[in-house]
Amino acid sequence: MTLLELQDILGERISIAIDKTLTMEERQRETELSQTISSLAKQMINNADIVLRTDKLIAQHGYQRPDITGRLVGKRQLEGNKLVCFGLGLSS
Repeated sequence: MTLLELQDILGERISIAIDKTLTMEERQRETELSQTISSLAKQMINNADIVLRTDKLIAQHGYQRPDITGRLVGKRQLEGNKLVCFGLGLSS
């Protein structure tokens, strides 16, 4: 799921939250579901932030500081001229 898809889902949840046609029971169920989605969304955003910060460190320091990216990402692998993190090819 991309962050744009996540944004669409969160927008739908807001629409449901302000829907005045829902009964109290339906509203309570939807609120619980929205809280779960919100928690997952927060984690996705935090994960994306880590990946972006890692990209920035790689761009700034190249491969001279792979220990930093290893600690941030956990898994790194050099394939040809690309550092592969989370399955993303990051060109050197």
